[in-house]
Amino acid sequence: MGELNRNQDDLKTMSVRIAYLIDTISTDKAGTEKQLLEIIRRLDKARYDPCLIFLSTSQWIQQNTLPCRHFTLGYKGFFKPEILCSIGKLAAFIRKHDIHIVQTFFEDSIILGLLGCIFSNKNPILISSRRDMGLGIDDLWYHGYYRQALRFVNCLFNGIVTNNAMLREYVSRRERTALAKICVIPNGISLPDKCMETPAIFHEHEADLWVGIVANLKPVKRVDLFLRSLAFVKEHTFAKVHAIVLGDGRQREELETLANDLGISPIIHFMGSKQNVYEYLVHIDIGVLCSDSEGLSNAILEYMACGLPVVATGVGGSTELVDSLNGIIVPPGDPDALGTALVTIINHPSLRKDMGNVSYQRVLERYNWDLVMRQWESYYHDMLKGRV
Repeated sequence: MGELNRNQDDLKTMSVRIAYLIDTISTDKAGTEKQLLEIIRRLDKARYDPCLIFLSTSQWIQQNTLPCRHFTLGYKGFFKPEILCSIGKLAAFIRKHDIHIVQTFFEDSIILGLLGCIFSNKNPILISSRRDMGLGIDDLWYHGYYRQALRFVNCLFNGIVTNNAMLREYVSRRERTALAKICVIPNGISLPDKCMETPAIFHEHEADLWVGIVANLKPVKRVDLFLRSLAFVKEHTFAKVHAIVLGDGRQREELETLANDLGISPIIHFMGSKQNVYEYLVHIDIGVLCSDSEGLSNAILEYMACGLPVVATGVGGSTELVDSLNGIIVPPGDPDALGTALVTIINHPSLRKDMGNVSYQRVLERYNWDLVMRQWESYYHDMLKGRV
């Protein structure tokens, strides 16, 4: 395969062309998309030449400057007539640009990426990224068949990367794939800029403590549990607690109505989606995530980077980020347990401080971007060595 047929020393100097294949990017604030864009920005451009391939375009893609060249396939669905054209375009792109690595995200991209590589006749390294145990919950009906097919599809992939150990075990078990084929590389996180202005919301309301959640307002994130836990807190502590919700989505009106019904509208503030959540998180005291399903939560990492104690549901990789030293893990779907955990941290300032310090140290030691990028580049290098 051209440049790959060199000795191992040449891998240190060759320009490795990587095509990242993803369905689309509708926002740069969603977890997978945020991580992918940052990986591309941080790759050593002297060694790696990345490009983005989208199955379909979006308003966000059209209106924003992307960190690398990009290409759109015009994909409309696996059972649409255009599917053959999309596969042909992908195969032609891989062939024309002599792509060394194709890395896929989400289920349509996994299948399309495999077919594009097969028909390209270039045999690039094929990697699948899995970042969420809930993948496909809100997707099309035929994704159930995809999940059955993955146990066979995985045999044709060179490697699978998850962002936490629990997800690695889950993928291996669900898709009957050997653990040895699945590598764990955690999410990376940047530290907040300490020279940021304080948002007006913190001046407008007097509070003893602030609690916050960063989440898209969709069912799997269970922001309704957060609201119910605040009603519990209101009844079980004398502290004046206010809360902010950083995120937007189709449930916003429903959640605002629930807040009103619970009698907490004066203390809950829906701030919408923010480009830089750190502007708010550095001014709160406790971070919350109460999802029914997670991979390795960027929101939790952002809380930790701000030195916050964390209350989170014990799903996905959350239990790898949070334990009794830096927060409290609660069962999913239990607003009273969530509220009790919040009350515990609210009522113990020294505990809150100690937990926050542990959170910050863990980010420095395990999840800083320099460390994570060394893992990605080492993984790519090892995958290519197998072809030499």
